[in-house]
Amino acid sequence: MKNRAILTVLMGTVLFSQSSLVLANTVPLPDHHHIYINVANDSGSQYGSGPDGSYYIKADGGGLNQLHITTDSSIAGVNGQVTTQNIDTSSTSGTFWVSTTGGRGYNDAIILLASVQGPVSDDFSLSITSSGYQWTPTMNQTVGADIRYVSGAVDETFSKSDFLYGPNTAKPGPGNGWVLPFYSGQDINDPSTASYLLFIDLYVGNTSDRSLIDSGNAKVEFTVSGLYETTLAFNAYAYALSSNTGGDSIDWTNRLSTNLADPGQSGYSITTTAVAPVPLPPAVWLLGSALAGFGFIGRRQRNSAASRTFSAL
Repeated sequence: MKNRAILTVLMGTVLFSQSSLVLANTVPLPDHHHIYINVANDSGSQYGSGPDGSYYIKADGGGLNQLHITTDSSIAGVNGQVTTQNIDTSSTSGTFWVSTTGGRGYNDAIILLASVQGPVSDDFSLSITSSGYQWTPTMNQTVGADIRYVSGAVDETFSKSDFLYGPNTAKPGPGNGWVLPFYSGQDINDPSTASYLLFIDLYVGNTSDRSLIDSGNAKVEFTVSGLYETTLAFNAYAYALSSNTGGDSIDWTNRLSTNLADPGQSGYSITTTAVAPVPLPPAVWLLGSALAGFGFIGRRQRNSAASRTFSAL
């Protein structure tokens, strides 16, 4: 009876521990523009002026020509390209840059969007290190005079609980409704491509001054793990305090299309066929724990009996 009571306590403790694991809820973005978005950085946003330091995605029109994702930081690579990785492992790493070719010549802040086609695994981990130029934003549409290069402006690891938005089948930005895919060639009308969204403030901007480090581009180094039979996509957004669109808002993102052949696209995506490890069923885990508990109790009882016998002798 005593053994059964101990087993009951062990099972109750395990079941309570399992049921107390609470995951944060995500919410789909309500619209493709005219919305506030929060970043997942521990220190919050750099320049967000909305509620809780959020950024405002205004994106009334245009906004798809000046921002690019590129794996070539030289002048030759500033127009970007579509990069697609197909892997059979659950982890990978890489480097890319976010460039600008716009007439204004700079963006005060670059915000990275990492999207994962759901569900997101419990062991998902994304480490981001950003480097590039910082300055104090001005109201006259010029780069601040205190421009300086910062290595490791962001050096942070994000997990499943950092995804605040989704599922959505398209990314926010300019256009007539939800028309921008997360990666080139995505069928945004297919609900199986719905993704969860994680916004990261890179704490750097970018410029078109090609004499600067990395041609003025914002650098992103990443390491990701916990990817199973899914697609991770990176997209970039640009913020400016002052612009012809009114300013203090996000109005630009890298161009992508549902048509693989459309020109001017740039983006970075990773698709993996790795299969998630099968977790040990709770019943088996409990049985193993119970048997181990009985074994320990049995050994104590035998040792106690042997001790009493030795004392009697």
